[in-house]
Amino acid sequence: MKKTLLTTISVFSFLTLLAQSPRVKTRLTLAPGTKPVPVRAQNGDPYQIPYINKSIVANQAQTKVQNRTQAITEDIIGKTTYDLQTNSAILNRLLKHSDGTISASWTIIPVGGASAARGTGYNYFDGSNWEPIPSARIQPTQRTGFANIVVTASGKEMDISHSSTLPGMLLTSRPAKGTGAWTENGPAFGQFADDTWAKAIAGGTNGESVHAIWQGSGVSATPHDGQDGPLYYSRSLDGGATWPILRSLIPAIDSTNNLGYGGDAYSIDSHGDTIAIVVGDLTTDLTLLKSVDNGTTWIPTVLQAFPIPFYNDVADSLPDFNGDGVSDDLETPSGDAHVMLDNNGMAHVFWSNVLIRDTSAADLLGFFQNALDYLLYWNEGFAPGRIDTVATREDLDWDGNIIIANGSQGGGSMGNYRGSVTQMPSSGIDIAGNIYLAYQSLCENCDTTAYGTSHKHVFVKASLDGGNNWTRAFDVDEDVDALNQECAFACMAKSVDNNIHLTYQRDGAPGHSLLATTPINLVQASWNTVESDIIYAKIPVITVGVKAAVQPASVGLSQNIPNPAKGITKINFSLSENGKVSFEVRNILGEVVYAENKGNQIAGSSSITLNTSEWSSGVYTYTLKVNDRKETKKLMVE
Repeated sequence: MKKTLLTTISVFSFLTLLAQSPRVKTRLTLAPGTKPVPVRAQNGDPYQIPYINKSIVANQAQTKVQNRTQAITEDIIGKTTYDLQTNSAILNRLLKHSDGTISASWTIIPVGGASAARGTGYNYFDGSNWEPIPSARIQPTQRTGFANIVVTASGKEMDISHSSTLPGMLLTSRPAKGTGAWTENGPAFGQFADDTWAKAIAGGTNGESVHAIWQGSGVSATPHDGQDGPLYYSRSLDGGATWPILRSLIPAIDSTNNLGYGGDAYSIDSHGDTIAIVVGDLTTDLTLLKSVDNGTTWIPTVLQAFPIPFYNDVADSLPDFNGDGVSDDLETPSGDAHVMLDNNGMAHVFWSNVLIRDTSAADLLGFFQNALDYLLYWNEGFAPGRIDTVATREDLDWDGNIIIANGSQGGGSMGNYRGSVTQMPSSGIDIAGNIYLAYQSLCENCDTTAYGTSHKHVFVKASLDGGNNWTRAFDVDEDVDALNQECAFACMAKSVDNNIHLTYQRDGAPGHSLLATTPINLVQASWNTVESDIIYAKIPVITVGVKAAVQPASVGLSQNIPNPAKGITKINFSLSENGKVSFEVRNILGEVVYAENKGNQIAGSSSITLNTSEWSSGVYTYTLKVNDRKETKKLMVE
């Protein structure tokens, strides 16, 4: 199903759009006697961390949301009755390819299916249409959860997710994106039963490296390598065929630094040989790890420090900062940190904080859901000590107050997810270097009649100056029929063209079905008994104040395979529009060693095969020219 949304409230001038009021960190009022939920509390689902929300959100003046007169196209591309898409940080679930195609994934239990049918839901956009809504997971035999989609430069497509039946991490792949049968490779990662909650990305200068991280204790809480929740790093240099680095510990975040991390409390991105990981949880430092040699060595940067090293919630308590004789509540990373490398390989990190409490060694550490409201941002260009607040909940009706439901039906003030009111960031970038940000936050003007609890919606905004200033936010789904809907778990494709490409989960009730252990959580879980829709949204960049960019050559030029070449090598390319095409190869002296005029070509995929057996060893460049645009890559000959 497809629909087009049209917002019709007045359009601000470009200068007004950027004249954003300063954002402030907000700690919300807690009801008297409110207690935090223990972090170690158990519940009915082995893949869910328990959350609680007993905060009362007071009305507060805030900046106005931006509305634009632009069409947003939405498609329902999937359905699932498993409605938890992450415990904390957003997974890499959406890829916009250079040829105009799109790969999308999510965790699915098909409508009418049992828990045993859980796995990776997948859909593919071929440049014109999405496939039919899938009725089953892609895995032929194994039950999995928490999907990531990876596509290498040669087009190999893979999912890396954990399996409770294998058990351990499972690699599911096929030779070409968008087509063909999926094959499971159980032994690829060693089948360690506690390996859980993966994040993965393709990288390397030739686009054939695959980088994956996951937590190594899962729900068992069994220590491995000295940590309850070590973060393991794995790398393949050949498109996932072999993994010479497997379950490696990065020194800056191993057992000599902390006691471990929770599920999904990390994110990963790549830009050629530059790889970035951000990791941080309630009682650890928030740390950026950056490699410029494709994951061989790492440089750590602490973005937000936790005051007590090796914090043990069984034995420790939080400090008394203000000297009143009582341990103070502390604002710490919630685990939803997201990292994005820009076109120059500079790291940008977004995250929310959560309010924690641990008053004595006898009490376990706990946290307050939705007790804070701010999304933080840092990049490598910032001066030491600078961290910006870039998003909070929005004043949607422009009356100077923000109205929150009173939880009249026992479900609390708003949907329960771990972190701040404003949380779960995801980002992208265009060729001009404009940065785009998506996140979920309170929907003030949503209809609360059905549940007496406020919904959360997905918002987007942009920065046109490298993260120093941000446009006002835009509610992605603000048409009338969405004002009684919950919109969550937004994942933005990193590659932004004239449109932002986004997926999110939408259903009728606040929260999700896997909440447990507390009365409020159980109420919200009882509301979420029907399937959720997986939505794809195509959002014109002008919606968030960015002038439509002049796009690079409409050429999806791939790296030659194999590279280095020794004899026959193949180069794939794709055209998003018809054009006159020519191709040439030059040696290191700039001399043309091969040229081909392919004449007028129609839009679509094609390839060129070269025989390099008579060429001298060394570095060559090959260039594909389409009309007045061209793209060049390097080729090695042995």
